[in-house]
Amino acid sequence: MIRKQVYLTAELDERLRREAKRQRRTEAEILREALAAQLNAAHPSNLDASEDALWQLVGIGSSKDTDLSERVDEVLYGSAAQQPRRARSRR
Repeated sequence: MIRKQVYLTAELDERLRREAKRQRRTEAEILREALAAQLNAAHPSNLDASEDALWQLVGIGSSKDTDLSERVDEVLYGSAAQQPRRARSRR
């Protein structure tokens, strides 16, 4: 383990002391547990991607058309917006 030094307000120190006494654990154990819970809540590293709502959006707009970016107006607005397709210049 690595030793760290932190500054607590008098109120937090008293609350920590009482909680450690109530749980019959050391203050360091309470601090480590609280810190781990806070860091895991902020950046859960063990979250299964299938449970993540954003990951469920991946692939929602997949298509076999590979030139949609070139035909966006046609796709969105229909054939009235169609203009003759220009051949892609290769550089």
